[in-house]
Amino acid sequence: MTDDNDSVMLICANPGCRVAENGRCIEGIDLAACPHYGRELESHSEVGSDETEIVDGPLGVALVGAGTLTLAETSRLLRTGDARVIAIVGPSDAGKTSLIASLYDLFQEGALSGIEYARSQTLHAFEHTCHDARAASRRGTPHMNRTPRGEVRFYHLELGGGLAGDKLILALGDRAGEEYRETTDDASMVDAFPEIRRADSLTVLIDGKRLLDLGARHNLRSEITMILQAFVDGGAIQAYHRLALVLTKIDIVQESLHHARAAADFDSLSAHIRRIFGHAFSVIETFKVTASPETDALERGAGIPDLLSFWLKPTFARTQSLTTIAPARRAFARLVARDT
Repeated sequence: MTDDNDSVMLICANPGCRVAENGRCIEGIDLAACPHYGRELESHSEVGSDETEIVDGPLGVALVGAGTLTLAETSRLLRTGDARVIAIVGPSDAGKTSLIASLYDLFQEGALSGIEYARSQTLHAFEHTCHDARAASRRGTPHMNRTPRGEVRFYHLELGGGLAGDKLILALGDRAGEEYRETTDDASMVDAFPEIRRADSLTVLIDGKRLLDLGARHNLRSEITMILQAFVDGGAIQAYHRLALVLTKIDIVQESLHHARAAADFDSLSAHIRRIFGHAFSVIETFKVTASPETDALERGAGIPDLLSFWLKPTFARTQSLTTIAPARRAFARLVARDT
């Protein structure tokens, strides 16, 4: 039996020592000679002048963000070399996010029209966008999240080879389609869309699935026309701007019984846009793409290499040659000539 003094002595300041359990010093020395034996265990270690204080926080290495870029970040990036800014415009669900994701995925398989991927500052944003369209997401069908409302954000790709030359920066503007649609009610809202004014090329998406819908196809035509008219009226379109009219979801169009009518509607809309806005853009071209196919009619990315080549071409202001027309002789001049 031990007395109270013995019970008090069965303690040690060394946190690893089990003297209270087995009566032995963890360092294998006599208890009387141990400098820690009989002392209270400290609840915290004193930090000496040569020691580094440990601060609670997440473990690991802090990495530079790789999400979408802000307008200010993109502006700084554009000053580092030759660049193209692309504004992708279209109503909700037209396929904008799918187009951006598909371009990124295609570069992982190799070059496109001789153009190769070099690097990107928005890899995490690309991966986040692509995830739900991949088998790893375990979704039954591909899915793309809608772009949230708010300030414009940009996806970044640095390319090389072919039309990209040694180095070319590609900045893809990403803004919710609903915000572009709202300009049809108030053209002054265009002032809040710097990506339109700064863009080298505007890419307007025409939803192929909506063209197949008898009730929606006419609304789509007027919606696209009014958005472009708002851009022109708001002073956002400059002489160097190039316009791409892109029919999306062509795999669904080709599988439909009404594919011929949808194709004719797209051609009619394109002619309508050229007739009204041909003076406002330096170039207007048409494309047909399938970014995230829902059928087996076409492979993912069909038509996108051609669209990429259009984006990378240099921009030039339109030059118009004016035909000189001789002024007609005035009526009184003819009368004078007749009298003489």
